[in-house]
Amino acid sequence: MSSFVLFSLAGVSILMVTILIEYAIRRNWLEYFLGRKLLHLIAIGTTAWIIDKGLASYNLGMILVAIGMLLIGILIKFKWGLQQESSYGIALFPISLGGLLMLGAPTAWVATAAWVLAVSDASAGWVGRKWGSPKYSFLSETKSYQGAFAFFITAFICMGIRFPDLHVGWWILFSILPTLTELFSWRGSDNFFLPIFTVAWIQLVLNTPHLGSWIWILVVVLFLIFLAWIVLHKKWLDQTGWWAAVWMAAMLWMSGGWKALSAPIFLLVAGSLAGRLFHAKHGSDKRTAQQVFSNGWIGVVFYMLYGLTDQFHWQLLAWCSFAISICDTISSEVGTAIRGKTYNILNFRVMQPGLSGGISVAGTTGGFIALLLLAAMLHFILPVTTIQLLWVVTTGMIGMLLDSFMGSRWQALWRQGDTWIEFLDVDAQAQLVKGEAWLDNHWVNFLSNGITMLFSYLLYTLFFFKFLH
Repeated sequence: MSSFVLFSLAGVSILMVTILIEYAIRRNWLEYFLGRKLLHLIAIGTTAWIIDKGLASYNLGMILVAIGMLLIGILIKFKWGLQQESSYGIALFPISLGGLLMLGAPTAWVATAAWVLAVSDASAGWVGRKWGSPKYSFLSETKSYQGAFAFFITAFICMGIRFPDLHVGWWILFSILPTLTELFSWRGSDNFFLPIFTVAWIQLVLNTPHLGSWIWILVVVLFLIFLAWIVLHKKWLDQTGWWAAVWMAAMLWMSGGWKALSAPIFLLVAGSLAGRLFHAKHGSDKRTAQQVFSNGWIGVVFYMLYGLTDQFHWQLLAWCSFAISICDTISSEVGTAIRGKTYNILNFRVMQPGLSGGISVAGTTGGFIALLLLAAMLHFILPVTTIQLLWVVTTGMIGMLLDSFMGSRWQALWRQGDTWIEFLDVDAQAQLVKGEAWLDNHWVNFLSNGITMLFSYLLYTLFFFKFLH
């Protein structure tokens, strides 16, 4: 059977199943949630089976991306019974899987990610809905540990089937990151991110020089347990922040070992110690998953690219990203605690310390000193030049200033009585004073870091690549 005929039959089959399930939901013959998960399992499972055939993978990738774009247009224009919740997950998985195939990812790994997405995500949703209690808001959706456990067990089975020659300990390791990725997903975003991070995770794990030793897994687990005890004992993170830190630590460890963990540990320790040293007061001393991801996710992605390509500039850019978060965090902690004169970065008027958009001499100095300490640490653990160290420090300062600019110009500021609130957890009585309602401090941290790193990457590759080596 030709690739064209096989792809066409699969597409027609998925379309027919979609129409039948949609009709059954509209006639109230099938519960919405069950119908949606059934379609999820059949559509993604069929795609995984087709990918496993290994026929014309690049062409299949293009077809999948085209189908995904078409589905997005259909979902925007028409209201489906299957779309009672705002989600584009059914359109995102073809784009993710197709993009991986077009980039040349091994078909066996892409198919593995598709099987995990099809089976494990559906089982997690069903178990979590039926038995999941209590539920916790890990990022922007509530999830349960029962659902996460169901995801892990089914992913473990998938990995055992797909990698039968490896020790059972490696199946466990293969299953950890997809489970955590799903835990922090929202509104179908796992259909896009989970295949990408699963394929990257498989490559990073298979490339480790310790692949033949299960003892190495035990060492990593003991290290994570010790790290858990430290952060929980010191109350640096809440439970969602801890799991987010585990996700980041796992990816960083596989991408660059202990050196990759140095910068985020510096950020976590320095930020927490600065707050306690200067007695800074915040709404919550424990850092949440939102704070962890908004400050570290971009740096982790850069380090992941370094682990996948072994190109040093990705490692340097990862440190630049972490430098932005470190400078912004320390400057905020010190500026809030010392409570000297704080000026709005847009008009230099005096403003209340601790609010976004403000800069102070004490806070800026504290952030700059933190960058110098980071650069000194980087000098001893990586083979960097003086110009590269300056690049890291400069990027950190620029990112911190951009964060203040965006905070002053666009970040939402709510007023509830005499209290000023900068996060989304406000009640109906709060009044939006300025900015965009959706743009809280976490989003400002994430976007300012991303924008700064985009320009840093472009400048690095287009103009300064020769000078920084």
